[in-house]
Amino acid sequence: MRLVVELCDFHESNSSFCSPRGQECAQRLSKMKTLAQRRQSAPSLVISKALTRSRSTSRESCLSPVQPESCPLVQAFLAECPRRLFLGHAQTQLKTGLQTQDRHLFLFSDALLVAKAKSPTHFKVKAQVRVCEMWTAGCLDEVCEGTTSPERSFVMGWPTCNCVATFSSEEHKEKWLALIKSRIIAGKGKDEPKTIPLKIFAKDIGNCAYAKTLAVSNGDSTADVIRVALLQFGISGCVKDHRLWVSSSKDEPPYPLIGHEFPFSIKMSHIRDGGSSGWRRTRRRRRRRRRGGSVEGPRLPHWTARRSCCWTSASLQTPSASSSSSPAKWPRDRRRF
Repeated sequence: MRLVVELCDFHESNSSFCSPRGQECAQRLSKMKTLAQRRQSAPSLVISKALTRSRSTSRESCLSPVQPESCPLVQAFLAECPRRLFLGHAQTQLKTGLQTQDRHLFLFSDALLVAKAKSPTHFKVKAQVRVCEMWTAGCLDEVCEGTTSPERSFVMGWPTCNCVATFSSEEHKEKWLALIKSRIIAGKGKDEPKTIPLKIFAKDIGNCAYAKTLAVSNGDSTADVIRVALLQFGISGCVKDHRLWVSSSKDEPPYPLIGHEFPFSIKMSHIRDGGSSGWRRTRRRRRRRRRGGSVEGPRLPHWTARRSCCWTSASLQTPSASSSSSPAKWPRDRRRF
């Protein structure tokens, strides 16, 4: 390309001494020089990347509400309860397993909305959670796989989902962790009742299967329940060597809890929702109601305590779970957020 440009410059400087045939050759070389200069400009790939990057950046910025409190979603949710207060909005990444989703959090005095942005003023609600049924933890590696930023992330969950929430900065993360914890404490202070019976079956522990009914409060974690259950069963062993499994319905396989969840919240959520998953009824129940069919009453969760080393691929009912003992690969609630 450089040789073509040099030849063109030479012929242009000596065009007065060239024959007509030489002038024709000079014109051709001049056209080649123009093409060469065009190729020396910025490549189209670089331009397209720059345009794509600016377009995606502008799209992300436009999907963030400038005034979240005036968003139609927030206004509609506030109108449902006059005493409800809007506390804050945050844009975050929610990760569970290998799946990562960009989501918006809208925190209220009694609930948390997890939404997906469709436009600067329109959001689609992916999850609607009571703050009194939420929990937080720091076990990032047990909830998701891959790299995470511990300084900007923490685990939050609700019946029955665990996810890692990653924020834009460490200060933002600390602010939201403290805010959610304060709402959880305030929500649990209003819980009625504050203690419920929980029937736990022992499996693969001892020579036979048997059950015990425990009194569980709204502040007892899964680890606390396992500790009491081992004492009631008269079993000597460490809490970390046992897992508490829960099955929400006959159609879903049981899944293990990590240890920081609140069994009280899982059971009360099931009772409050009438056996459906979340505040809204499931699609299956809505279809049955439209067709005039019968809708089953609430099925309380089934609780099973078992040793951590006793689970098998058959009991998990999933091929991927047999490949690793990491809780991040164990079966979880399949609702998307």
